[in-house]
Amino acid sequence: MDIKRRQLLTEPGEGLLLAKSALDTVERFSDWQTATGLHPTRFVFGELCSVPLPIYTAVAPGKRQFAEVNPEVMWHPLFWLPPTIAGRYNLPTGPNGELEPESNAVWSLRVALELTASGLYSQEEGWVDILDTVNIDVDNEADLARISEWQAGGIDDLLDSIDLGPYLLLDENPNWALQSAMALEEPATQAQWAILADSLMEMIWDARGDDTSILPEYRAAVQLVAELAEVQLVDIPTEGNTAEEFWATINAEIRNEEYVTKQALTDGPVVMAEEWLRMTRDTFWESVTDLQTLPVAG
Repeated sequence: MDIKRRQLLTEPGEGLLLAKSALDTVERFSDWQTATGLHPTRFVFGELCSVPLPIYTAVAPGKRQFAEVNPEVMWHPLFWLPPTIAGRYNLPTGPNGELEPESNAVWSLRVALELTASGLYSQEEGWVDILDTVNIDVDNEADLARISEWQAGGIDDLLDSIDLGPYLLLDENPNWALQSAMALEEPATQAQWAILADSLMEMIWDARGDDTSILPEYRAAVQLVAELAEVQLVDIPTEGNTAEEFWATINAEIRNEEYVTKQALTDGPVVMAEEWLRMTRDTFWESVTDLQTLPVAG
């Protein structure tokens, strides 16, 4: 039987490791929320996977895990993950070796590795339509009604039988993805910082190179850069002021109406922002190169 695949958020040729730009992260957050209907408290994004990941919670008897998800997207493998992937391992990562739940960063890496290695996600063709494997078509109104009824607690042996386990038994070492994710956490985090910083620099260059923009438009464009950096690059280690303090200052300076021309704004906080971003990109770009040479699965 031919495997039906669908695209959602990613584009052909794109992997699941790392977001490709700071702005893309914001857009995918919004697009995922719109497509799925999930509240932001029910998914993780902005870590080291290029797409949001739904959060699995304890479910009362008679209830469904993702009852609130739009039935049109229940074909997605992320809504059918087995407990070994949907849940978090307890790892000895506390200050004195205490057990702590797996971090968002490690978990997002592990999920990305598992889904890619299993073929549930293909860089060229997208995601396996899990419901199509049991002959349920989300483009069919009757099947959509069937999915909705099941989400509401109805009995459906076919939907209850869906199991991704056979896709994921790929290695004699069941912990390969966890081990790989833990080894990749530091270089992947640094690579993500470099990629985000580079994309924010491009946004500055685009804004500065737009000769048709007026001061308010230019100010809004560079303020967006500062706001994205203040959220997405807050954990970067720095000497002196923290990243959060630096970008809070830049944000305040960009809003300062004393900069009455584009050039004055550029020569002030925009140049400072660009220099910080360039230093960040150059410091961590080696990790981007290193990740491109590493195997995806172990």
